[in-house]
Amino acid sequence: MLDRSGNGTYRQSVNRPSGAQPAKTHEWVSRSPLVDGVPISLIKEVMSSHVPIVLTPGRNSPNLPTGAELRPKAGILIPIFETDGLANMVLTRRSSSLRTHAGEVAFPGGKVEEGETAEQAAIREAYEEIGLDPESISIEGRLVSSTTMSSFMSLVAVVATLPKPVSYRLNSSEVEEVFSFPISYLFQEGVYSVELWPLSDRGQFEMHFFDFGDDLVWGATARIIFEFMRTMSEAAVAQHK
Repeated sequence: MLDRSGNGTYRQSVNRPSGAQPAKTHEWVSRSPLVDGVPISLIKEVMSSHVPIVLTPGRNSPNLPTGAELRPKAGILIPIFETDGLANMVLTRRSSSLRTHAGEVAFPGGKVEEGETAEQAAIREAYEEIGLDPESISIEGRLVSSTTMSSFMSLVAVVATLPKPVSYRLNSSEVEEVFSFPISYLFQEGVYSVELWPLSDRGQFEMHFFDFGDDLVWGATARIIFEFMRTMSEAAVAQHK
C-alpha cells in the first residue's frame, strides 16, 4: 500500500460547487476480490473483448446515447506493467507552470491530430510527455469514451501494457513527475471516495476521488480510473462464480 502521508492535505484544489454532498462509497469497491492484487492476465482477457463504455458529461450511467460531440478528439493512454505477476498503473503529475490543469494528476495523452487514431495519439503523447518507447507499448483495447465536464472535449481512454522495467524521460514543460502503483491500491479502504454534485437541471452526478497521499486524483482522470476498476472488478467477480 502507498504511503498516504498527505492525510487529506493535497497539492490539488477542488472547486466544489454549492450543494456538493458526500455519497456512500460503492459497495463493490470494498468487496472486490481485486483488493489482494490484480493479475495482468485478467486485464488482457477483459480488454480483448471489451465494448468501450460511453459516458456523457454530467451523468454517472454508462452506455448512454451519443451524438456527434463524442467524436474522438483526445487519446488517453492507461499504461500498465507487471511486477511479480500483478498489475501496476502509471500516472503523471502535470507541470505546475501549465496554463490549464496545472499540477493535476493525469494519464499521458492529448489531442488527436488529423489522420491519427486515438490510439496513435495516445502513444505519440506518451512518448512526448514521458518518453515511453512506442515500440514497447502494446494496446489492449479501448476502455471508455467520455466527454470532460470542463471543456467538453471528447476523450478515448485506451489500455496499454508495457514491459518491465519501464524507463521514463520527462518533458519538464508538461510533466513534473511520473509515478506508478499496484492497481490493488485503488480498492484499499479510504483510497476511493465519491460525492454527488448538483446539475443545472436539478439532477446530480457522481464526482470520484482517489487519495494518493499528497495528491488527490479527481475529474476526468478519476472517472476513467473508476470505470477501469468497475470493469475489472465485475470480470473478477464473474470468474469467481
